[in-house]
Amino acid sequence: MKSPNLKGEIMFGPIMRFKVGDLFIEMAPIKREDMPSFIESGGMQKFEVTKYLGRAIAPVLEDEYEWFDKCRGDATTVCWGIHVVSDEKRKLIGNTSLNGINREVMPYATSGCLIFDQNYWGKGIAKHCHRARTWYGFTQLGLVQIRSAAYDLNIGSQKALESVGYVPVFHERNFGFVDGRYIGMTSYNVINPLKDQWRMWWHGDPIPPEYDSALKKAKSALRWAEENISFG
Repeated sequence: MKSPNLKGEIMFGPIMRFKVGDLFIEMAPIKREDMPSFIESGGMQKFEVTKYLGRAIAPVLEDEYEWFDKCRGDATTVCWGIHVVSDEKRKLIGNTSLNGINREVMPYATSGCLIFDQNYWGKGIAKHCHRARTWYGFTQLGLVQIRSAAYDLNIGSQKALESVGYVPVFHERNFGFVDGRYIGMTSYNVINPLKDQWRMWWHGDPIPPEYDSALKKAKSALRWAEENISFG
């Protein structure tokens, strides 16, 4: 696998292609004309899609254009559209990103992933996008830590994060209100498993056992990316 040539600040990540089962997935920059895809056939306007995103309202097309313009001009964000490729046609089904990239002290960012097309839920796509995004953040951006979070009832997101080495850091009670009740949110982080960054993070402190287990998962995620991702 040949790594991309990175120059300057990046708001959209480079094309990364891989297979998930029988599906061909492409993580690639989003175009402004892609914005209608976010709300076509319901999409981001469906309650089941947005209920665990911390938002109680449905966006309209103008909101998606506004989000795109904001993302395109944000030098602290790297964003990809998630596409299913079939017969040379690309269908946008979601997006994933590294947000709030901070290079002070130990570089870190916060990750996010959304599949708005419910036809592609439960197929392992988010898990593999986490792997690709984690590889990029750790090996190309030099991040030491990536953070994320998931609501208590969003079991799928929790499992996808933990599968690539994210560890629960703390839990906030009553963080959101869904289906008539208050629910909590768990914050996670994954530490760069590369030797220098791993040592930098712990700098001689005792390593909690849950991070020893997470180290193996993070290394496995990077290894999978090295072996399975191709670049456009």
